[in-house]
Amino acid sequence: MRHLHLRIVLFNPHPAAAGSPRTIGFLRFFFSSLICITITGCASIQPSYVTPAGPNNVLNQDSQYTLTAIEFGELGSYADPSAGELKKTIQLLKGTERPLLVVFIHGWLNNATSGNVGDFKGFLSRLAQSKQVVEHHYNVFGVYLAWPGKSLEVPYLEYLSFWNRKQAAERIASNGDCLDAITQLSQAARLHLPYAYVFLIGHSFGGLILERTVEHTLRTLQGQKNVRPPWDLALMLNPASDSILTRQLVSDLQSLYTYSPDPVPGDILHFGGHFTPNSGGDPIPESQPTVVELQSDNDTATHNVFPIGTTAGVLADGHWSWNQVAVPRTQKLVSEREFYLSTPGNDSYLVNHEIVPSSETFSGHSDALDYNLNHNPVNGLFFTTAPKDSQTIANAGKQSGTAVAAPVTKPQAWKIEFVSGHDKYMGIHVPFWIVRVPSDIIDNHGGIWSDNNMALMAAIFRMHRPILPNNTIAPAKSYVLPVSTDVKPQSH
Repeated sequence: MRHLHLRIVLFNPHPAAAGSPRTIGFLRFFFSSLICITITGCASIQPSYVTPAGPNNVLNQDSQYTLTAIEFGELGSYADPSAGELKKTIQLLKGTERPLLVVFIHGWLNNATSGNVGDFKGFLSRLAQSKQVVEHHYNVFGVYLAWPGKSLEVPYLEYLSFWNRKQAAERIASNGDCLDAITQLSQAARLHLPYAYVFLIGHSFGGLILERTVEHTLRTLQGQKNVRPPWDLALMLNPASDSILTRQLVSDLQSLYTYSPDPVPGDILHFGGHFTPNSGGDPIPESQPTVVELQSDNDTATHNVFPIGTTAGVLADGHWSWNQVAVPRTQKLVSEREFYLSTPGNDSYLVNHEIVPSSETFSGHSDALDYNLNHNPVNGLFFTTAPKDSQTIANAGKQSGTAVAAPVTKPQAWKIEFVSGHDKYMGIHVPFWIVRVPSDIIDNHGGIWSDNNMALMAAIFRMHRPILPNNTIAPAKSYVLPVSTDVKPQSH
């Protein structure tokens, strides 16, 4: 049942006018509208892809790729009470050899049937045609995790739903069905190990859902042996989440690992050093991230709207006092308000990587997505080839067509670098990348479907699974947090 909260204050400086025909007409209109809204607001919300005959949530299934949708309601429960959408997806996934599973969680102002479905189709189609996917016989399998990110259909007034939709995303992240879906999807894909890969992507409030799912899962699995988190690579794009949980996790990561600037032996990427668990265990290469946040430099939604909307929510909730918390690395005490009103990618205490232009020359014969998948990003080097506003791949998906290669009209080399010595960002060496991205790659909040950002995602994928000298692909790696030295059993 949809809940509608209204606060109405009527002020009439002329009580005698209360019985005038104009006033009576207004009150009739007002209360008639209120009754209609209330009746509509209490209507049961039906999933978009469930029919009396069963779930109809397979949005594409051909020789290129498979795409299904799984929907969640306001409180994070499966929109289909029988979880039929999930069951049908798992059935298809179990029958898919060498699955490259890509799960996408959309953001604010989108839902189960919005344009993001077409954008995602374009990405899946282009990925399926890439040389690496074809040569290694992977089958691209997409899952669109949908939630009511768009609650108002009225132009401009829809932006007033910020606080309400943020709370909905937080409920979905904190309740169990979304994590249950990701876990079961991952388990189904990994029935085909070693030929399986799980790639999670979340955008905006969908990035909030994914970020909290990932961070809480890392803590839940902490110290366990012979387990893997239900993803290989988790990527948050312009996540619209506060920095409270991220600050806590980054602080813990600092205490759990010791960083060394020396690369692990045999590192073919020649990028960064490694992290050694303080309680013992194998080192983690800095060059192969498994949790990454990408934040556009010119994202007005998270840089401007998020602090304003969050401040309004704080005032409405009557939250007037704040704890003092320690800044990672320096341990300086600041008000926790600083982290609550900023997203991780806009927080100077948390950003630890940035993408900068390079003078290298592009020598490829394909678009940057294919090139970046076919070449290791040695020293963090990768390429884009399309103009800033190019969305060739996404537009093909919106038209339900096969995605063609992106244009190669503006090649540009880039490098992913640690922000060491930067005046603007503190920079903390932890196995969790928070990366500032130029607007030429992700333009503003919604520019995640640009051809250039798809090329960047391909480069991060290749960093996580570099091509080895014998032309095989490094196995997927994901880490489980080590136990704290404070609770590590003492040897006798």
